[in-house]
Amino acid sequence: PVVPNDIVAEYGKKRGDPWGNSSFSVKPTYSAHGDNIDNPSVEDLQWSPTEATVLASAECGGYVRIYDVRCPGKAMISNKVHASGADVNVISWNRLVGNLLASGGDDGSFSVWDLRNFQTPGPSVAPKPLARFQSHRTPITSLEWHPTDESMIAVSDDHGTYIYDLSIEEDDPDRAGKSDEEAAGAVEGEIPPQLLFVHSGSEMTKEVHWHPQIPSCVATTSLSGFSVFIPSNL
Repeated sequence: PVVPNDIVAEYGKKRGDPWGNSSFSVKPTYSAHGDNIDNPSVEDLQWSPTEATVLASAECGGYVRIYDVRCPGKAMISNKVHASGADVNVISWNRLVGNLLASGGDDGSFSVWDLRNFQTPGPSVAPKPLARFQSHRTPITSLEWHPTDESMIAVSDDHGTYIYDLSIEEDDPDRAGKSDEEAAGAVEGEIPPQLLFVHSGSEMTKEVHWHPQIPSCVATTSLSGFSVFIPSNL
């Protein structure tokens, strides 16, 4: 967040130390709404790296919503990014390019969105991603942008951890004849040229994080333990 410990600090001003009081209660600022009201589970939240009052949510039913805490009770932007209704498990806001948001779904796909074009004319019109990758066979469990390279992202699923460089363009002479979805890297089962490195051997990988000080060092957690490594080609 732009303001460190914002929620704890604001709560503390009103009610004292929240960690030392077992009787405190929190009033929900937002509740289920729209056509996702029967399945309102929120899977992930991310504060904007540039706007102190803005946050994004990943929700069941295929939704990504953008909220501003100055306008409680409703989402400023709400879009169903998975037409199939597959849950959005995780999101990651690019800290170097504030208009880029990545999302990972239960269907094994992950997408990159330009929030400047995320608003659509109506709920029946889905936004178009800058890129969408569908080479994963199991749900996306975590993703995180590189702290110093705006085009690099780490992604994990049940089988491993993957490093992508989105600045790499596909050298395909037939690219002009492909559909928008295929041109965005959405050909199911194909290994995209943006995939640089794969780390396997962990069982049920759950989280992946870049080290904030050591360039290209990655840490992951899984059912079988945790791993710390630097990809050999970075």
